[in-house]
Amino acid sequence: MSDTAILEIVELANGEVVLRPAEATGEPLVSIRFSEEAVELLRRNRFEVAREMLDHAITRTHLWEGDEEESSEAELATVH
Repeated sequence: MSDTAILEIVELANGEVVLRPAEATGEPLVSIRFSEEAVELLRRNRFEVAREMLDHAITRTHLWEGDEEESSEAELATVH
């Protein structure tokens, strides 16, 4: 059995975009909910924006490497 988790990004009926393990029924790992104003501005692009946010978070923090010590010391950054 592989240690690699298969994750999926799904848009729920309520408009929330979640990251969860494939075939999981419990709580998602991450959920993104856009305000009504953001939904109006993004329209159909909100799923793509959420996907890019998740991709950036995973690649920037090197989550796939499993180095807990390094990721805990990572600099906090604010994107405007």
